[in-house]
Amino acid sequence: MESTDEHAMESDTDLISVLPGEVLQHILSFSRIRAIVRMRRLSRRWMRVIECLQFICLDYRDFKHWKVEKFARFVDNLLLIRSKVDLHTFQLYWFHYLPLNCNDLRKWILYAVKHNVKVLDVELDMYDKTALPSRIFTCRSVEELSLQMGEAPDEDLEHVGLVLPDIIQLPSLKKLTLSDVEVDQLSLNQFIGRSPNLEDLHLINSATYLDLIASKVLKRLTLDGFMHGPKRFTISAPHLVHFECQGCALQDVSWGEKPSLESAHIDTWGKKYDGESEFIGVLLSAKTLALFGSDVKVMLEKELPACPVFERLTTLEIGKWCLTEDFYTVLRFLQLSPRLGELTLMQEEQEKEQKQMLCQLME
Repeated sequence: MESTDEHAMESDTDLISVLPGEVLQHILSFSRIRAIVRMRRLSRRWMRVIECLQFICLDYRDFKHWKVEKFARFVDNLLLIRSKVDLHTFQLYWFHYLPLNCNDLRKWILYAVKHNVKVLDVELDMYDKTALPSRIFTCRSVEELSLQMGEAPDEDLEHVGLVLPDIIQLPSLKKLTLSDVEVDQLSLNQFIGRSPNLEDLHLINSATYLDLIASKVLKRLTLDGFMHGPKRFTISAPHLVHFECQGCALQDVSWGEKPSLESAHIDTWGKKYDGESEFIGVLLSAKTLALFGSDVKVMLEKELPACPVFERLTTLEIGKWCLTEDFYTVLRFLQLSPRLGELTLMQEEQEKEQKQMLCQLME
């Protein structure tokens, strides 16, 4: 037990260490992990603080000159010095040209799960799809889960992305981000049905064989990348406030229970729009819109003529088609948006190249 005089001496030379433990942990969450570990040598107070570290953030950029074996020893020692206390955040970003050892990866993630981690954020490149333990998907403590798996090794051609286990049950989950993970209808239903607080869902190059995204609590939805399986899918999320969609055709998206979106970013690649989904209705309450793509242009031309006023719209980005040929959509938005304060027009890449060539000829 340290004496009062010793504690006073440490306090005189280290004003930060006398702050409450929760404040110190918050400050350390913004620091590099290698510097944090070295701070154990400063005083007994700092040693105890580091042993109760709540945020473990391992970024390959802090270790890019290290061999993989040295990095693994560092992580092992870090976990060994921690006391048996819960862990708030475990982040692992690894994009080294040499992959991590699968056994080490499983061991570290299981450590986080066993210590009731709340935020689990794993971003890997060149991974083995059997490396992630299935206990990730039954962790009762995790509130934010992000798995961004990158490309698989060349010799692994069995699956496009990480395959999810048969059982998924995350009762505390609020935010889910999956990239290069094979999400089919059954696994998505488990995520939504067994995560009653799931409000934020991001699927990046992950959605396969989906026909319905249905949730009474979902507030933010991102679909980024090509959809595989049935072309059309339905979104039924009446409380959705933000929607982001990139990489699929607009006519493949239909709405069940329609939300009143506050913001949307839509950048689609389709060539046509059949008008069956009446898309403009979900955008009328938005404050911020970013609308890009040739099929978006067709949709707007079909639905804007009979469209009510955008009462709340203040920020609009629009384009990625040949705006110089037809300004109807832009003019109609100006007529229907009395509060619009910021308008950004995005030119088509081909149009930009044509203008550059014209300027060169004129010179």
